[in-house]
Amino acid sequence: MSNVKNENFLTPAQAAKELGISVATLRKYSLIVEHTTENANYFERNSQNNRLYTSTNLDGFKKMVELGHEPKMTLDLAAQKIYPTTEEEKTADDDHLEQYIDDLKAENKKQLETIEQLKSEVSDLKVANEKLESNNEMLKTENIQSDERTSELKERVNEQVQDDKKGHWWNRFVK
Repeated sequence: MSNVKNENFLTPAQAAKELGISVATLRKYSLIVEHTTENANYFERNSQNNRLYTSTNLDGFKKMVELGHEPKMTLDLAAQKIYPTTEEEKTADDDHLEQYIDDLKAENKKQLETIEQLKSEVSDLKVANEKLESNNEMLKTENIQSDERTSELKERVNEQVQDDKKGHWWNRFVK
């Protein structure tokens, strides 16, 4: 039993209010957890020997009650599922959590590799896009120059046609 004074701990009244239950119900839940874990000092206590609760404790109670509402499930059974009762179960849970963490790390590594690959592809696409934009500008310039040459040629052809309609200078006298 430790004489802990820390603002991270909630008194029974505060914890009960947070959970929306009575202090007596909170005491019942605490006794179930202590019985299941076979640890009478599972919860921190203050100098008056009152239990003190953390947000983790409250989350555990919420899970226990949620499981307790399932068919053929009591609060004692729910507590046994949530709180390990022996060192072997704790070790098994720890091993399971370590495996889960390792799996998450491996998945995270794969995701980071995928992100790097996608960044590389985006960079390549940006370069290709810049080249296409440059080619597009060059083609626009060539098109404008081509249009100017076409206009000049049209003017020359029109002048030539006009000259052909007039005929030669001697045709003016022959008529």
